[in-house]
Amino acid sequence: MLRKQAELESAQCRLQLQVLTDECSKLHSRVQDLQKLVQHRDQISQSPSGSQARFLNCLPSIQNQRKYHFQKTFTVSPTGNCRIMTYCDALSCLVVSQPSPQASFLPGFGVKMLSTANMKSSQYVPMHGKQIRGLAFSSRSKGLLLSASLDSTVKLTSLETNTVVQTYNAGRPVWSCCWCLDESNHIYAGLVNGSILVYDLRNTSCHIQELVPQKARCPLVSLSYIPRAASAAFPYGGVLAGTLENASFWELKMGFSHWPHVLPMEPGGCVDFQTESSTRHCLVTYRPDKNHNTLRSVLMEMSYKLNNAGEPVCSCRPVQTFLGGPTCKLLTKSAIFQNPENDGSILVCTGDEASNSALLWDAGSGSLLQELQADQPVLDICPFEANHSSYLATLTEKMVHIYRWE
Repeated sequence: MLRKQAELESAQCRLQLQVLTDECSKLHSRVQDLQKLVQHRDQISQSPSGSQARFLNCLPSIQNQRKYHFQKTFTVSPTGNCRIMTYCDALSCLVVSQPSPQASFLPGFGVKMLSTANMKSSQYVPMHGKQIRGLAFSSRSKGLLLSASLDSTVKLTSLETNTVVQTYNAGRPVWSCCWCLDESNHIYAGLVNGSILVYDLRNTSCHIQELVPQKARCPLVSLSYIPRAASAAFPYGGVLAGTLENASFWELKMGFSHWPHVLPMEPGGCVDFQTESSTRHCLVTYRPDKNHNTLRSVLMEMSYKLNNAGEPVCSCRPVQTFLGGPTCKLLTKSAIFQNPENDGSILVCTGDEASNSALLWDAGSGSLLQELQADQPVLDICPFEANHSSYLATLTEKMVHIYRWE
């Protein structure tokens, strides 16, 4: 018992050392940046006013005044009913869910692949019998796409060969899905009744676990995985599950067991949950209600404290709130991601139904940076990197709009 305790203390010390080392490196580079800035300021104070004016003119580029510029529009489905999208780095393609373009000959739903190498759309890949609600690419297997559908199945499709390689029958409509980023052979499927089914890709017959909801049994609209990290603020890995009523963090324990932590959310009105794994933040979107007359997206920081038994109790606290328009009839998805400037800051992008646009925010200051106009309400938002450039795609019921950061 003493040996185990010593090992635990040793592991915690190593973790703390890693965190402090990383923090020290960041502070060291920040000090160097500030020293350069002081040198610049000294040079300006000693130089004539003309040079000072020239320096001030170049300040906007230093203060990250770049933004997203419209690049291209793709018509995905002239009849509408597109729902979600995701990006595959390995294949350099954006994948969008849509109904079959030849519904009378080949009914059902699948995905359209849009190549970001040449900005052209390619083939339709049939997959499901009913609407697709979740899409996620494997980070380990090239072009392996996980999909969840209201036809009560979860499927794995190889987009290298355009064939479905594995089908799991969940028995109930599936509203969301994600990969386990700590154990590459496991996937999660969120059901209409709030349960999460856990599948092992090596077991092709059925699920290996069912995580039963702690509170209301309503559709699991969002699943996203937060990987374990050497983070002093929040080192734990697990799946964040968001229903229309509440949210839970299912912490992944040793032996691949899961422990639920109910998160402190406002009751009801949730439409989407997103996570940013490097900063351990999540973004919760609420539709308007009797207490709030606009759409709200709340940035939450994951946190924890240890109970009397030394076990973590995971929670989250609000950091910033972003307000949208007065309407939200659709289940729209938002995005939280690293600033393309790679300066460590975070951007938040939310769909605004009232103005048919996507609103881009700076997460740190809470200020609105841009309004990206679309033809219809924005249903999904996807940032991605391609051809050494940063892009943002917005999806409406029929079209994809692509913007480039410059």
